[in-house]
Amino acid sequence: MRKLFRSTVMKRALCTLFFIFIYVLGANVTLPFVNLQQGLQLGDATNTLQLSSALTGGNLRGMTIFSIGLSPWMSSMLLWRMFSVSKRFSQDRVPTEILERRKMYLTLAIAAVQALAVALYLPYQTSSFSTIFLILLNTVILIAGAFLLVWLADLNSSMGIGSSTVIMLASMVLYMPTDIATALNELNLSINWLWIIAFSSLFFLYIAIIFEKSKYRIPINRLGIHNDFETYSYLDIKLNPAGGMPIMYAMTLVSLPQYVLLLLAWLLPGQAWPTEWATQLRMGSLPWLLLYIFVIFLLGIAFAFINVNGDEISEKMEKSGEYIDKVYPGAPTRRYINRIVSRFALIGSFYLLVFAAGPMIPVLWDMLLLRLAMVPGMFMIFMGMVFTMQDEIKALKVNENYKTLF
Repeated sequence: MRKLFRSTVMKRALCTLFFIFIYVLGANVTLPFVNLQQGLQLGDATNTLQLSSALTGGNLRGMTIFSIGLSPWMSSMLLWRMFSVSKRFSQDRVPTEILERRKMYLTLAIAAVQALAVALYLPYQTSSFSTIFLILLNTVILIAGAFLLVWLADLNSSMGIGSSTVIMLASMVLYMPTDIATALNELNLSINWLWIIAFSSLFFLYIAIIFEKSKYRIPINRLGIHNDFETYSYLDIKLNPAGGMPIMYAMTLVSLPQYVLLLLAWLLPGQAWPTEWATQLRMGSLPWLLLYIFVIFLLGIAFAFINVNGDEISEKMEKSGEYIDKVYPGAPTRRYINRIVSRFALIGSFYLLVFAAGPMIPVLWDMLLLRLAMVPGMFMIFMGMVFTMQDEIKALKVNENYKTLF
């Protein structure tokens, strides 16, 4: 027992459980002066924003301090990554502290927009305080809650297991079973349909595991290694290099215009177009579905090249004296790796579209199917997180297999 608690994996797991406890505790702390008997007054956008926020650790259903979740931080990280790809901005020459500060400024700006948009439509109780004061108070609390989640995610990255994704994982575990049960209850399906859904889920699970575990191996030659060990040296490229992250980020990015439009609807009370556009972009509508498909496909390509960066890999191989058979080091190696990644990026993007965006098509005719249609995408995210944590635990156990001589 003493040896178990000395394990690095156990120590990190206990830290992660403590961080999850703080998240669950905060997810049940409601905002002040809010009437819990009424729902969030966002009109047709309420249901869709509630579902999308749950993927990023948010809780718009209970109107708590973690209502907007990690959505601002995720959006800022993605936008920052897009800016840093271009050499024009010379991000590699800027000190790390300044870069992190700029990222937090961008996160603060996005969090302010989302928090203000939510605070404007909260059902407030009658009190001696003015409505403007209550809106500003809850806006500040929501921003603080988002940054508290960012802090918890950073702590878990350095002290726990699962990096920053453990917050989203906990959120999905809390809300996904409830969403499935609610959808099945609303649809009132027959036993035959339930069997069809069960077998379809098992088939999807099988396909998801295959795509998650399938890899293309590029043999790598390393100078100084005997030929007998050559088969143990290779570069792995997954069949779906982007994983399930494009779905989560797509939900976040597609919901951002709704927050902006809801904010504009309050600032421009005489204009009807912000409300109309926000309604058109609600989850399950045709404009939303087309935008969702476009963003998933784009992010599937982008994340593939982010996860398997041919420039970085070829540069490291050239410095360490590694090479691929019949491929010259440097630029030829970079082009060779990027060409293979582009092929699998297309395969992975179409796979994401089929299993994440495809089930959304029947929602165009029946909104009651929305919660069930989201399950495959949420399950792909969940599976990716679990396998990532599994690989991290395996890596941590490697160091524990070595014993000191003294």
